[in-house]
Amino acid sequence: EQKARLLEAKVRENTSTIEQLRQERSILAQDHKDLQQRYAQASERAHKLRNEYAASQKSHENRRQQLDIHLAEIEELRHALSSQADELQRTEQEKNQMMMEKTDISRTIAALEAELKRVRKDAEIFGRDLKALRAEKERQREESAKADRARKQAQTQIRLLSEQLENQKAKTKRLQQHLDELKVQHKQECKGLIVQIRYLKAKFTRESTLRDDLSYQKQYLLVLLASFEASDKRILACISRIGYPKPCPPAVTKKCRTFKSAAWCIVFIRRARFASNAWREACGNKEAIADALQEVRRRRTMDQHT
Repeated sequence: EQKARLLEAKVRENTSTIEQLRQERSILAQDHKDLQQRYAQASERAHKLRNEYAASQKSHENRRQQLDIHLAEIEELRHALSSQADELQRTEQEKNQMMMEKTDISRTIAALEAELKRVRKDAEIFGRDLKALRAEKERQREESAKADRARKQAQTQIRLLSEQLENQKAKTKRLQQHLDELKVQHKQECKGLIVQIRYLKAKFTRESTLRDDLSYQKQYLLVLLASFEASDKRILACISRIGYPKPCPPAVTKKCRTFKSAAWCIVFIRRARFASNAWREACGNKEAIADALQEVRRRRTMDQHT
């Protein structure tokens, strides 16, 4: 029972503490709501203050700009006022200067009237001189007309001489061209003659070598014939003394070829081929030279006729 009573007492204490906690919670919730409302009001007030501050700042900037504009206008008015004062001072100086110039002009007018009288006298003298100058001008005009006529005649003579000079230049140019053509033709003829001379020289050397070879062959054949003639005489003398028996057919002996003889044959064939090729080229050049010579002779005859 004591435990139960203790438990009940504890339960009552717990319930009382719970009630107190609930009351405190409700109080805290109410305080929280009040604080939220105060925060919302404070935030609204701060937003309003911020807007008011921005508006006041903007109005302050506008007023500052207006103040700068007014200051600039005041400065401009000050400059204009100073310029007007300078202009007024300048006009005053100009007025004084004009008064001084007016007095100077009156003096100059008097001097000019005296000068005018003098000029009238000089004009009369100039009139007389002008008549004389007109007469002199007429005389010079006649002389200039004569000079113009002489100049025109000289120009016509110069033009005729220039035309003659152009004609002579054209003739010299044509002669120069003809001379250049003759030089080119002479060069071509010289080249053809050089080629012909080379051909004739080659032909002469070939003929001379052939004649020398023929003379050497003739001498060799004469030597052979002389030896054969001496042997024939000895043979006839022997036959007349003892008689000549019926000769036996000689045995055919095949002579073997050596490497030296084969090499000499190859050298002979190569030399003969080279000589034949050279002779063909010479013959071909002969026809070309003959055609070129005929062409040169034909041109010369045509040039002589022209």
